[in-house]
Amino acid sequence: MITHVVLVQPKPEATPEQIQTVLEQVRALKQLIPGIQDVQVGKNLGQHTQGYSYGMIMQFEDMEHLKAYLPHPAHQTVVKEIMQLCANLIEFDLAH
Repeated sequence: MITHVVLVQPKPEATPEQIQTVLEQVRALKQLIPGIQDVQVGKNLGQHTQGYSYGMIMQFEDMEHLKAYLPHPAHQTVVKEIMQLCANLIEFDLAH
């Protein structure tokens, strides 16, 4: 199993509603892209966020499914939306 983590630092002008919409689009990817086992999205509740106030955690069956996910058209559509709203983001993948 592969865990794909994305931490998001929104631009100052990004509204909570815009962020929530894109998080729902990320959640919907589970129904659109094979190999995604679980999707969790939400606001960071921690105190030491360094501005990364939202996050996404996705579980993939294996590395092959993660690799197929990255160029998938549904994922690329969501990436464009995220990039318009975010100043920075961090991706982190774990194999377990």
